[in-house]
Amino acid sequence: MSAPSKEAPKAQHGDPMAELAEKIFVALAGRIYGNLAGGDVKKPDPKALAAYAFKLAVAFDAASRETDTAKASIEAANKAKVRLDEVDLTSVFADVKK
Repeated sequence: MSAPSKEAPKAQHGDPMAELAEKIFVALAGRIYGNLAGGDVKKPDPKALAAYAFKLAVAFDAASRETDTAKASIEAANKAKVRLDEVDLTSVFADVKK
């Protein structure tokens, strides 16, 4: 039997929020726990730093959806959708009954 891997789990593929949080965490951890950080400074718990990275990722995602470009893109996508429940097809079927 092989020993369990001590490698940190990776972000789930396809989950953009987790991938963004992972990138933020790596950047923060590099600055906080790196050699250039002062040794006399109290450093946060890695779990707390990971939770903070997720909060930053959520805030970034929310803020990016509020930009003018994103709002215009969402509005254009909503206009392009075809809602079949709002389409009146009675005239199409009236010709078939004759």
